[in-house]
Amino acid sequence: MFGIGSTELLVILLVGLIVLGPKSLANVSRTIGRVVGEFRRVSTDFQRTLNAEAAREEQKEQMQKMSAEERRQAEHEQAEDEQRAQKLAKRRQEAEEKAAKAKQAKMEAAQNTPQPEDKAESQAPEETPSIPTPPADSPLARALAKTQAEAQASQSGKGQETTQPQSSTGSAV
Repeated sequence: MFGIGSTELLVILLVGLIVLGPKSLANVSRTIGRVVGEFRRVSTDFQRTLNAEAAREEQKEQMQKMSAEERRQAEHEQAEDEQRAQKLAKRRQEAEEKAAKAKQAKMEAAQNTPQPEDKAESQAPEETPSIPTPPADSPLARALAKTQAEAQASQSGKGQETTQPQSSTGSAV
């Protein structure tokens, strides 16, 4: 501490003891101890503050570097997203054109075939070309066929119930 060795410190204490006396030397040494302790605390706080500022500066530089890299990465991802959107729009347009051609071909075919007189037959549900159908031997196709058969059976069952004559007694079944 301050470049003072142990022998030099002993000499200073002996001179202080002779000059000040034993009673005042204790008070002076307490005061000097407090001042040195306060000096150490202040220097430690100052050093911590400097280290914290240096760490903050370093962190800011890292954040700026990271944000520059993140900006580049975000720009790259944005360009990829735009390319995907363009491809998607192109596919959508092609699908719409294909659906319009299929609809036009269906309308032309309908005009060339004789019209049925029964309206129920002419109002058959149209099949949309955009819905994919599963392969015939797949479990999904079997489940779909079963569901369609059940739906047709329930519709034909409802039609029969409404056509049955009610009994003249008015009792409900």
